[in-house]
Amino acid sequence: MIPEKPNDVIWTDDQWKSIYAKGQDTLVAAAAGSGKTAVLVERIIQRILRDEIDVDRLLVVTFTNLSAREMKHRVEKRIQKASLEDPSNTHLKNQRVKIHQAQISTLHSFCLKLIQQHYDVLDIDPNFRTSSEAENILLLEQTIDEVLEKYYAELNPAFIDLSEQLSSDRSDERLRQIIKSVYYFAVANPQPEQWLKSLVSPYKDNQAQDEFLELLMNLAKVFMNTALENLNKSFDLYSELAGCDKQLEVIEDERAFIARAMEGGILNTELISKHSFISRFPSATKKIKEANDGNLELLESAKAYYDDYKGAVEKVQQDYFSRSAEDLKADMAKLAPRVEVLSQITRDVIDTFSKKKRSRNILDFSDYEHFALKILMNEDGTPTDLAKHYRNGFDEILVDEYQDTNRVQEQILSCIKRGDETDGNLFMVGDVKQSIYKFRQADPSLFIEKYSRFSHDGTTGMRIDLSQNFRSRPEVLSTTNYLFKHMMDESVGEIIYDEAAQLYYGAPFDDKPHPLNLNVMVEDKESELTGTEQEAEYIANQVEEIMNHREVYDMGTGSYRKPSYKDIVILERGYNRSRELQQAFKNRDIPFHVNSKEGYFEQTEVRLVLSFLRTVDNPLQDIYLVGLMRSVIYQFTEDELARIRVTSPNDDYFYQSIQHYLKTKEADPDLVAKLQDFLKDLKFYQEFSLEHPVYQLIDRFYNNRLVIQYFSGMIGGKGRRANLYGLYNKAIEFENSSFRGLFQFIRFIDELIDRGKDFGEENVVGPNDDVVRMMTIHASKGLEFPFVIYSGLSKSFNRSDLYKPVILNQKYGMGMTYFDVEKDFAFPSLASVTLRAITEKEMISEEMRLMYVALTRAKEQLFLVGRVKAEKELDKMLNTAISNNMLPMSYRLEVKNPLQLIYAILAKYQANHLTNDLKFERNIDELDDAIHPYAEIHIDEYSDIAQDIHQNEDEEFRTVNDIVNYQSTNTERQQAIETQLDYQYPYQKDVVKPTKQSVSELKRQLETEETGTSYERVRQYQLGASTYERPKFMRQHKKRKANEIGTLMHTVMQHLPFKEERMTSAELDEYIDGLIEKNIIEDDAKPDIRMDEVMNFIKSDLYLEIAQSDQIMREMPFVVNQSKVDHQMNDDEDVSIIQGMIDLIYRKDNQYYFVDYKTDTFNQRRGVSDEELGEQLKARYKIQMYYYRSALETILQKEVKGYLYFFKFGTLSLEETEKH
Repeated sequence: MIPEKPNDVIWTDDQWKSIYAKGQDTLVAAAAGSGKTAVLVERIIQRILRDEIDVDRLLVVTFTNLSAREMKHRVEKRIQKASLEDPSNTHLKNQRVKIHQAQISTLHSFCLKLIQQHYDVLDIDPNFRTSSEAENILLLEQTIDEVLEKYYAELNPAFIDLSEQLSSDRSDERLRQIIKSVYYFAVANPQPEQWLKSLVSPYKDNQAQDEFLELLMNLAKVFMNTALENLNKSFDLYSELAGCDKQLEVIEDERAFIARAMEGGILNTELISKHSFISRFPSATKKIKEANDGNLELLESAKAYYDDYKGAVEKVQQDYFSRSAEDLKADMAKLAPRVEVLSQITRDVIDTFSKKKRSRNILDFSDYEHFALKILMNEDGTPTDLAKHYRNGFDEILVDEYQDTNRVQEQILSCIKRGDETDGNLFMVGDVKQSIYKFRQADPSLFIEKYSRFSHDGTTGMRIDLSQNFRSRPEVLSTTNYLFKHMMDESVGEIIYDEAAQLYYGAPFDDKPHPLNLNVMVEDKESELTGTEQEAEYIANQVEEIMNHREVYDMGTGSYRKPSYKDIVILERGYNRSRELQQAFKNRDIPFHVNSKEGYFEQTEVRLVLSFLRTVDNPLQDIYLVGLMRSVIYQFTEDELARIRVTSPNDDYFYQSIQHYLKTKEADPDLVAKLQDFLKDLKFYQEFSLEHPVYQLIDRFYNNRLVIQYFSGMIGGKGRRANLYGLYNKAIEFENSSFRGLFQFIRFIDELIDRGKDFGEENVVGPNDDVVRMMTIHASKGLEFPFVIYSGLSKSFNRSDLYKPVILNQKYGMGMTYFDVEKDFAFPSLASVTLRAITEKEMISEEMRLMYVALTRAKEQLFLVGRVKAEKELDKMLNTAISNNMLPMSYRLEVKNPLQLIYAILAKYQANHLTNDLKFERNIDELDDAIHPYAEIHIDEYSDIAQDIHQNEDEEFRTVNDIVNYQSTNTERQQAIETQLDYQYPYQKDVVKPTKQSVSELKRQLETEETGTSYERVRQYQLGASTYERPKFMRQHKKRKANEIGTLMHTVMQHLPFKEERMTSAELDEYIDGLIEKNIIEDDAKPDIRMDEVMNFIKSDLYLEIAQSDQIMREMPFVVNQSKVDHQMNDDEDVSIIQGMIDLIYRKDNQYYFVDYKTDTFNQRRGVSDEELGEQLKARYKIQMYYYRSALETILQKEVKGYLYFFKFGTLSLEETEKH
């Protein structure tokens, strides 16, 4: 019976119910920021205080050891406080003693305790120990070696086929990786042996295959229905347009196809798999455009709907039915022997691995769970007597983060809980919307199944929803609700985001608005920075904006304070962009820390030590040997290495080249001495490694070569030092395992690298250090920050697992692609296609949950950051149709990144020009006052941002002008100093005035005068920028930068022939080859020449006019007195001259014209006409063109006309340029 809630308590009604409900299994669905930990602690306390249960009769299971310690500490403090308030209470005194024996721990810790107390049941040595990570990894590798060796010796035909399919010519590494994957899936199942045996069933059982086919058909129908809707919309729009008979004819044919393909609601998979589209859909000709002059947007929409139709059908063809259903099923029987042998190999690995661990008397974490289950459960699935003992020993079992439980853990809990769900003693807290650990075999379906079964009245188990959020402002909550209301349901997301799942405001913030900011950056293709680097600058810009213009609300005082760097966190899906962010923040002197142990093995200092270890182990590895020699430790130059190699270029190994060089008579004595010292060192370390453990070898290297001291003195020295010590400590851990030797240690490190598992530096930044933090969404779970920048929204979801030859799923088993050994060709099987489709749906669902976690970390304000290459990408997202007030299931299954979900939803809300089929709220009655997005969308061109960045950068040096507080008792001296400091040289302007300026320099100067920017700042910035193409040897295999491509295009135009009959494509190709032969351009330049753009110029009227002219002058240099160009009287003897280069001048009918080629890339924004864009482009070069025209007119003493030719736009005629 739940006690009545007093009026003066802080708990909400649902929290109160969660604290006191009992008599049945209870599931508390606790949304983000709803105070679940406080509720869980309070429930434990009330069970102790009110129900007088001993604390050691409660089993409290947490997700991490840290959570367990914190919870135990909280409970202990509350018990102490209650005992002090009631010192005569014997029960409370006893709890102060029993708290130390209380089982508040992770499930692994509980299992370990169970094994330690009942080792006799398992027939294991009680002196067992837990294996180290190194030992476990190497032992598993050794086990797989032995098992595969046995199979290779037996030459089983099914194994040979499996090996052919999953191995390459060089190694069987992929086969080994797949065996490990199957192993980890199996041991996450309560009965690994049975699960592995069941994998082959669908390959032999027709009924199981029919179930697979039904699952696949249902998903395929989603896309085919979407395709039909889009095709009909395309047909309707084309029907309204004039002159579109050819388009309608194609669409009629497609409608006939889709009618046959979906006849009777059953997919004709053979027809779908063989369907081919018309090679080229009829284009909108000039005649059609003229006939539909007022409906051009309608014309574009009609084609877009057809393209969407085609894309949906192609999705079904490529991902579901590239072959007919019968063909997909036909290969299942052929695959059965391979699946069976892979299952048997994995069972052998489990058995052999287990024996090896027993022989060493070690257990791993998987053993904890399975041994505990063996203690608690009989082979027939019934609980053992010991399980019944524990059932009686625990009055209640409380599980935190229940959404992250796996099937083995669920089975353990079910063995020790009492009763059924209607009268049980299991209390579970979690939030399935935050289930983000599927890669650790967490199974959110366990939570979902109970959430669906349990009821609010407790008749089928009690379900309580904690939905009130005490963390975030209403803008964060309402926008999050709006987003997930339109993207998350049972089909994609695995739960319905309804009123029970929504977040409700409960924090005492003030009413000042803090809208979510969705900031989308459009990349600048001309920038020398990569897209990732541009976005990093964009994010750093956002941090500066927060620091300068935002405030943090203090709930305690009800007032605002200025933000600190530690108030800001950057959340991303992974750490792969951390280096670009570090550089961007370093450029602005913003303190920045990456909360990461990833990327450890890529750090310079770690790579050096690993190269040293690999070289000592085996110097016949060129990459590591040369890396070590080239390093700061041995400092061989590239020239020296080249000389060594040139001596004997045919050697297989660089180590051999060293030996040969030492025997060469012409060898440089200094280099010989250097090599001898190096080899002496290497020999010493090789001999040392034979008699000493790896950690001592590392320690000797550190000390002999002052490695720690060197890297400690570099930027980030504290972290680098921690990285070096981290590797040393890992070597000590390795030494404590049962493995020995340098070779095994390197194998252990290689396995860590392959698994993407870094152990990284010690955390050199404390929680109170004032730095901007970057962390993954996974790492941020459970944390909160005033300002959250959720970036990387344009990074594609990782779909690599979907295209592996073997796909695994706990529920549906294994999907293996069929590989025809004789034809050396792979085909999708029914199982591989079905499991790929299911896994894709589960993957997108988990990505949505990650988005939910990221959005709900913010207290004050959310900043979402994405980037696109062109603004038209956003138009496509905006114009996505909707289905049942949701983004269509087909769209959600195909999204590539979070931005495609977030922008599509938020932009629709703000757009006022959309048709009803594209909107969520079609009229005012459909607007929901409770749930609507408080969001601002900003679309920024990086080119604009970069300009602002450079204009706002301050000079970071002090001058004598900064001395403002000089004080002296000697008044006369002080006055003399101040007079000297205040002196202004009367001709300072002439000192800095350049004697010669380029037109581009003048253009920048005048532009900065117009905008109020410091010209000197811009000038200094520009002077360091090279406009020349980098030499080939510096480029290596990197792409040419934008400015280099611009130079290349100008070179092509400089020599381009002008012919009245115009050049053909073949002649242009021949002309380019000629430039290469004459060494005018480099031999690798051709792919970077925009041939189509050059051909467009050749086809232009301007080309023909030049070809028909009387005289052509190319690359015309000029030098002219500036005062004459500016038409100014100048008595100043210190005149400036202007120099420049005009791309092309031609004379026709005694009129001179000049042409300036432009390779600019730009985005034509929505609503901007060609005419308006042309005016913008002319304005951009107004000053430069003025000087070109004026200089020519000064020289020629004639009026001159001019053209700008943009390769991306065309010809712009320059009218009389404004005089300055």
